[in-house]
Amino acid sequence: MAELHIHDEALTVHLDWWEKLAARRSDLTIPLRVVRKVDVLADVSDLVAGQTQNPGMRIQGMTSTGTFTTVDGSHKKTFAVCHGRRPGLVLELEGATFDRIVVSTDSARHYAAQLSQYGA
Repeated sequence: MAELHIHDEALTVHLDWWEKLAARRSDLTIPLRVVRKVDVLADVSDLVAGQTQNPGMRIQGMTSTGTFTTVDGSHKKTFAVCHGRRPGLVLELEGATFDRIVVSTDSARHYAAQLSQYGA
């Protein structure tokens, strides 16, 4: 399962090998200065429902991993690593390659507390 590595100036979404295959990319690193909002949700599995994967993989009820784009005309991009119906973290970004990062993790509250120490 994906893990977040939070440093003084950057956040890295560290992917397992199979998540890298599904997402068709390696780990994702963003500067902390682009994080505008952090939310902890009880279930993040439906946040990319109805969006198109490009590239990515979706297996209903199991995983949504990769890049997803809204179909409402706004073309907002989400990087998601969501497995099953699990709690997770939603990061709203500004001035980054993605508009949002969604990660399912049982450590969501811990990561949110870490990010708040850096002003995110």
